[in-house]
Amino acid sequence: MGIAQSVDDAYFQQKVKLGQGGFGTVWRAVDRKTNHFVAVKQIDKLQSYWQGAKRAEIQLEIDILRACDHENVTKLYTYFEDSQTISIVLEYCDGGDLDDKLMEQGWQLRETEAGAWTRQICAAIAHLHARGICHRDIKPGNFMLSSGLLKLSDFGFATFLAKGETSKEDVGTPAYMAPEQHLLKKGSPGYGHPVDVWAAGCTLHMLVSGGHHPFIKGKPNTKQVLDMEKLYGGTLDFGASMLGGLIGGAFQPAPPEARSLCQRMVCPDIEKRLSADEILQDSWLTRTAQDAISNVASLKEKGTASLSTG
Repeated sequence: MGIAQSVDDAYFQQKVKLGQGGFGTVWRAVDRKTNHFVAVKQIDKLQSYWQGAKRAEIQLEIDILRACDHENVTKLYTYFEDSQTISIVLEYCDGGDLDDKLMEQGWQLRETEAGAWTRQICAAIAHLHARGICHRDIKPGNFMLSSGLLKLSDFGFATFLAKGETSKEDVGTPAYMAPEQHLLKKGSPGYGHPVDVWAAGCTLHMLVSGGHHPFIKGKPNTKQVLDMEKLYGGTLDFGASMLGGLIGGAFQPAPPEARSLCQRMVCPDIEKRLSADEILQDSWLTRTAQDAISNVASLKEKGTASLSTG
């Protein structure tokens, strides 16, 4: 089955099938007016998935995307529905996801890169929280890359949740879920926006430690389990010999400022856990942003000097 006829009226025929799952298919299409690529998420209402899914869940995802307008959040262009399908037309990201990108690099990156990724991740979260949205599935694999920018995607677990409100819905990826989420079955009063910050903190730990998740036990390609004792305590071990990893390809300890920020994001005490807005004001993110600007200026100066002496 191709893209729904109503979508074909606005976009060229699909060029590439990007993926397929129980919900339906994601296509790459071309906007007739701009000649730019878009991604079309087509939900097949005739498949078994639809039988168990509520129409309201799909509408919620659409409404959340419509409420967002930020460079670090995947943009919703429009959507169509007919008797067989719902087609959601989204910004197309050609750079893959952050998880794949970092694995290609062996999780080795410069400090300025780690700071830039963290800043963009938290900018997206701050934007959602300001609009009363909790994503509930922040992780590297849910950030797509487009022209060097991170774009938060996959809003299947997202919900409208005002600041201070709580939810007891058990959703998310366990390795990135905060203690208050894991404790739902043991009487936790619920969770709110801070769970997104916790997940971003786990991601930051991976960025500055060569890809090591703070709460997963076991080596790659072996059975891995969550260390719940460390998770509940928010215990981070940056000093372990298996960690290290940024600053120009050579393994070095994670910068103290990054460690401090990570610890304040991965804090079991919800009241002490930083907000996304507070993270964006952190001294480490400010310094790495300034360093990145200085690096670019230095390269330009060297290029100019080379031309003048050439």
